[in-house]
Amino acid sequence: MADTHVISALTTKRGELLGSIRHYKQLITSLDKDLATIDATIRIFEPDYKFDSTKIVNKHRRNTYFNNGEAKILILDTLRVKSEPIRTDDLSDIVASKKGLFFENDYETRSFRKAIISALNNLEKDNLVQRVSKEGLVITWKIKKLN
Repeated sequence: MADTHVISALTTKRGELLGSIRHYKQLITSLDKDLATIDATIRIFEPDYKFDSTKIVNKHRRNTYFNNGEAKILILDTLRVKSEPIRTDDLSDIVASKKGLFFENDYETRSFRKAIISALNNLEKDNLVQRVSKEGLVITWKIKKLN
């Protein structure tokens, strides 16, 4: 028999997911209506318009945590001070505290960590940091030594 606190936590999480699903379904419905309205307006001006030729524009969210290049600088400064390699999560926590950021929920924490991981991957491509080890999803980083 399952513990009641486990069932309670799971039902709460289930409710959150159902709420998100409902929200995004409503958003999709609204966007579909907007698209239909725009299509109808285009047909008024150009009845033979070919909609398949429309270029799809992806909306990218701007990183709300860092200015341009700031994440890389904070990461390099943190790694430079550390004498031993550091895990991604620990590095993320240190950078967040340097910026004075405190997260209210797991979503914000994960979002911030994704920004850190993205910056680390770019630094690795630039040959400035290297992965020391990877155990499961945990990656350990250090500044790359110059040869």
